[in-house]
Amino acid sequence: KKTKFSKYRKGRLSKLEYRSNKLKFGIFGLKALESGCISAKQIEAARQAITRKLKRNGKVWIRIFPDLPITSKPIESRMGKGKGSIDHWVARIAGGA
Repeated sequence: KKTKFSKYRKGRLSKLEYRSNKLKFGIFGLKALESGCISAKQIEAARQAITRKLKRNGKVWIRIFPDLPITSKPIESRMGKGKGSIDHWVARIAGGA
């Protein structure tokens, strides 16, 4: 995936989201109780579990996308020498949405 910058700063998560907490598609939805980050692997695992349970009798909309790169330095490396390389991608989730 191509982004404007390859590495981002952490930033801060908002506490709760009150405005956009209505369903846009479908009848059922999942709601986050608290703010946090969901990795691309977690999104894919949830999608697979939901589609396995539905057995092709429904439609699944995933409205979050992991667009934030998370970096990590190698294990047992010394301090300094810049920021680590990209390890995985996450999506920021506001609680209540």
